[in-house]
Amino acid sequence: MLEQSWSTEHLQPGKALPFWREVICENLLQMHIQSSQEGAFFGHIEKHAFGPIKANFISVSEQKVWRERTAACNAKDHLFHLIHVRRGVQLIEQYGRNLKVEAGDCLLIDCLAGFEFDFPLGVEALVLEISRDWLRGWLPAPEESAARLIDGRSGWGATLASALSNVTPTTVGASGLPPTVVAEQIVSLLALAAAPHDQSPTTHKRALLRRVKETVRERCHEPDLDPATIAAALGLSRRYIHLLFASEGTTFSKELYACRLHRAQRLLCDKRFYGLGIAEIAWNCGFSEHSHFTRRFRDRFGLSPSAYRLNITN
Repeated sequence: MLEQSWSTEHLQPGKALPFWREVICENLLQMHIQSSQEGAFFGHIEKHAFGPIKANFISVSEQKVWRERTAACNAKDHLFHLIHVRRGVQLIEQYGRNLKVEAGDCLLIDCLAGFEFDFPLGVEALVLEISRDWLRGWLPAPEESAARLIDGRSGWGATLASALSNVTPTTVGASGLPPTVVAEQIVSLLALAAAPHDQSPTTHKRALLRRVKETVRERCHEPDLDPATIAAALGLSRRYIHLLFASEGTTFSKELYACRLHRAQRLLCDKRFYGLGIAEIAWNCGFSEHSHFTRRFRDRFGLSPSAYRLNITN
């Protein structure tokens, strides 16, 4: 059953993107939205009630969206989004994993964790809002299945994608079966397609490492951030923090600087921060010394921060 729809189609140029931000933040998730096509931006969304879940049919032009984990602190419910891409490509980062989701593929997103989405050519997608409590009836630990690509061309992923492709604004609630039954069939297929292959005891260690990485990303702007600070915040020992990173072949320092440089890159690319000097950006990303920031940034991106910004601007 259609609950509501929103479109930027009849809005004046320049007003579409602000309207879209308001619609998404009030009716889907609180997040940041940016587009290089602000003057010609287009977005359309239909929200349908679908038994215990919500079905959102979205069509949108080029945009980048991101959500910090801290933005979820005031969320009323812990939701997961099951995304089925129908046109275009989504570039996604969550849990430290970078994924390319193409038309026909699916993905489960944890809405309480931070994420970044890039839609370089726009996208059409089905987004199902699913409560974690309800989803746990099929996936006891949904976080273990989130941020993992579900290939829509093989195995149970193909079966799931085929089922989702039949969910359209005209077929929702029109199958002759109760919507709850159809929703249960979909999450049953999701459980088959997305269940983690490794159910070994290391699952707990992976979950802890994910929490540690999320905390590092949230607090990477703090100049004095160190393993002891993270350990105290999460109730772990400093030695165990080092062991968690070592189990993935990396170190706390590498993860911290990767997060700081990624944050700096985003600020340098965002026209809202063009007024900030390079030294201010360095400080806002946890670097206490300008020269140290410049050296690290050049090593990672091949250009100094000022040259990188100039290249993006031009």
